[in-house]
Amino acid sequence: MNKKKQELKNKTALRTINDIISSYTQKIYEYNNIVRKKGYYLKPVHIVVKKRKDGTKVKYYYYGRYWYKIEIRKNGSSKIKWIYLGKEKPEKDLPDPPENPLEGLVVRVDNEGVSINKSLHEILKLVKDLAEKEE
Repeated sequence: MNKKKQELKNKTALRTINDIISSYTQKIYEYNNIVRKKGYYLKPVHIVVKKRKDGTKVKYYYYGRYWYKIEIRKNGSSKIKWIYLGKEKPEKDLPDPPENPLEGLVVRVDNEGVSINKSLHEILKLVKDLAEKEE
C-alpha cells in the first residue's frame, strides 16, 4: 500500500478514535465525580511528548485506564500535582470504572504523519465487542 493511501486510512482511523473517545468521555466524567471524593482521578488517555535529537516532537497517545491521585499544594499560589498510581484501581472498594473501548491502542503523531498500532477494522471490532457486553 502506498504511503498516501496509508496516511488517509490512518487519518480516518484517528477521526473514528476521536469520535469513540468523546462518547466514552461522558462516562469517565460521571465516574470521576464519584471517585474524586477519595482524591482519585481516572484518565482514559495518557499523552507523552518526546523531543528527537533533530528538535522535532513526537506525541504518543496511550489509551487505557490510568489512575492518578491529585495533590493540591498551597505555597503562595495553589498548584495541582498529578501523582501517577498505575493501571489498577488504587482501592478495592472503589466502584469498577467503565471499560475503555480503546484499551491498548497507541497512536503516534509526528511531522511524518499518524501511525496506529491497530487497523481501523480492529478498532471497530473493539467497539462492537464492548457494545455487545453492555447490552
